[in-house]
Amino acid sequence: MKNLVRIGLSVFGLALLGAGSTAWAQSPSDTDESAYVPSTLAKVLGGSARSQNDEAELAAPGQWFSTTATYTGHKRTPSGRYRPLASAWASSRGDGASTVDMLFGGELPEIEFEQGGKRYWVLAGLPGGLGFDVYPAGQKLTIYLQRMGFASGTPVALLTLAKLPGGATSAAVPGGRTLRNTRMGEGARRQETTWHSGSATFTYGGRQFTLPLDVAGRHSIAPGLYSYANGVRTALLEFGKGDDQYLLLRVPVDEPASSLVPYLVLNGRITPPIDLSACNLDVPPVQRSGAKGQVDCTSAPRAVLTKLSFAAQ
Repeated sequence: MKNLVRIGLSVFGLALLGAGSTAWAQSPSDTDESAYVPSTLAKVLGGSARSQNDEAELAAPGQWFSTTATYTGHKRTPSGRYRPLASAWASSRGDGASTVDMLFGGELPEIEFEQGGKRYWVLAGLPGGLGFDVYPAGQKLTIYLQRMGFASGTPVALLTLAKLPGGATSAAVPGGRTLRNTRMGEGARRQETTWHSGSATFTYGGRQFTLPLDVAGRHSIAPGLYSYANGVRTALLEFGKGDDQYLLLRVPVDEPASSLVPYLVLNGRITPPIDLSACNLDVPPVQRSGAKGQVDCTSAPRAVLTKLSFAAQ
């Protein structure tokens, strides 16, 4: 009962500070970068809870911060002990249970960052919490965090946005063409062939974009056909000109076309995950000479990406 009282009082206190539903309507959007104050992970995830037991203790409203930190490459499943805090936090924002279900539904992990020689875990939210497989360990990112409070005495913050810092990023291909920072379980990959020309045209949010093939593969790897130690063969493609906008595609070789995986960055932001399960896909088998495909999502309900065509040779 004591735990329930602490949560109830915290939510009530935040409601008073927010002055009711009118304040929620005036709150900035989670994607409004100007609402986040520069800080450090030590400050965002610092301090001490009033109690060290199983109580959930909400932070004061408006504790939104940004910082640049190094992604360690580590992810884990969020602990269930965070759920009472997340429920109180969602209620304080006027959100329903669906927000809490999203955070603990298995798609969004906890993500580890390093800053100042120390490591910190943060909960992942949308849209910034997805797509981290594309970054190697050691990648620096500007991250936007909302401090939620304490769960069992542990400070908790939620990542809502992630973007590349001002400098260029890359994952260079060693001379032997064998990369070891590959997806878990696939092992080292070997480059079978590379492609040097091509483009991708897609419509996202009603706007059409055309991006050239990035031969250098500065955010992933040189576009081409790769085989992994476990026998999997995959075409990896990157389209774009810089850090601000680029499209990465994992095109299956021995898997169904529905296994096509797009990863998109626009205006320096990682977009929400793109689900192609309800789309029409025309992706011919990948050849050593090249890869191409057409994706039509116009009939899919609420699709943000409606058209995609790509080719590399």
